[in-house]
Amino acid sequence: MDKSKIKDNYPTISVILPTYQAEKDIENCLNSIAMQDYPKDKLEVIVIDGGSRDRTLEIVREFKAFKTKILFNPFRDCDEGKSIGLHSAKGEIVALIDADNELSSPKWFKTMVLPLMEDETIFGVASPWLMRKDDPSINQYETLIKIADPLARRFHPQMEVIDKGKYVVYRAKLGDTPVVGANGFLWRRGVIDSVGGYEQKFEEVNFIARVIAGGYLSYAEVKDVGIYHYYCTSIWSYIKKRVKIGRKFLGRKARKQKTWVDHAQQDSFFWAVMYNLSIIGPLFEAIKEYRKSGKIAWFWHPFISWLTIMVYAYAVIENQAKKLFRRSQRKA
Repeated sequence: MDKSKIKDNYPTISVILPTYQAEKDIENCLNSIAMQDYPKDKLEVIVIDGGSRDRTLEIVREFKAFKTKILFNPFRDCDEGKSIGLHSAKGEIVALIDADNELSSPKWFKTMVLPLMEDETIFGVASPWLMRKDDPSINQYETLIKIADPLARRFHPQMEVIDKGKYVVYRAKLGDTPVVGANGFLWRRGVIDSVGGYEQKFEEVNFIARVIAGGYLSYAEVKDVGIYHYYCTSIWSYIKKRVKIGRKFLGRKARKQKTWVDHAQQDSFFWAVMYNLSIIGPLFEAIKEYRKSGKIAWFWHPFISWLTIMVYAYAVIENQAKKLFRRSQRKA
């Protein structure tokens, strides 16, 4: 594609940035957006805050590099915040960026929009997670597995891969649910509109399932840029995130809403759980990946695989206990 034509035709982008108690991360995130060499008149940044009581909003309001629209999220939850931002967004492209993300390069937006400009069949673009040497070891592990949850990793489908040089195109099949869609993901706004993505909660992987069911099968991942994602700094922070995800999943099931797990057969789900509990399978996987990459953080894999199942089991038990308590209260 002619470079001058690209310059004239860059799409407008709405950055959807949900926040809650994010004072330690938000300034670095905003700075990484401010350093972009993307046309400023084609970029809007929407911060949707869930009622932060720390300095998050003070930092956003004092940020002078660009104008930021601030919206209030009465539900506090990040997924509701994304939906609120989507309703307000005016861009042709929607960029989902979390407060604990940093864009790695001034060319991040230009690199990320290129697949969408070159191929109309692509519904979105993923950004690789990058690792810093001073990252906590567990955060390095999360970066290596690319998917925050080793159980979800077992369900990421095998897809057709097409190398386009600066990016790779993944083509799914109907029924597949790739575990992508968050943390630096660019969505084509028209795709979100066409499949009715304006629920109270915009939950990325569940939405991916709807997008693929709607016939949009291809997404891209770029090669030359990425994001730094400060996902977790300790075992405890990982556990809290997984408990939250477990509760969210059970909430959808209680409301009889479909989840991406519904696309998996029950026997495959059972064996995925058993594999993670076994420790042996993930250990051999960790050794194999360590030999390829030399990254010692891979040896978190057996323990985190087992721990993830334990945390989700806790969420299920907690959910059942609450149901029993409510029933006993009604009878009383």
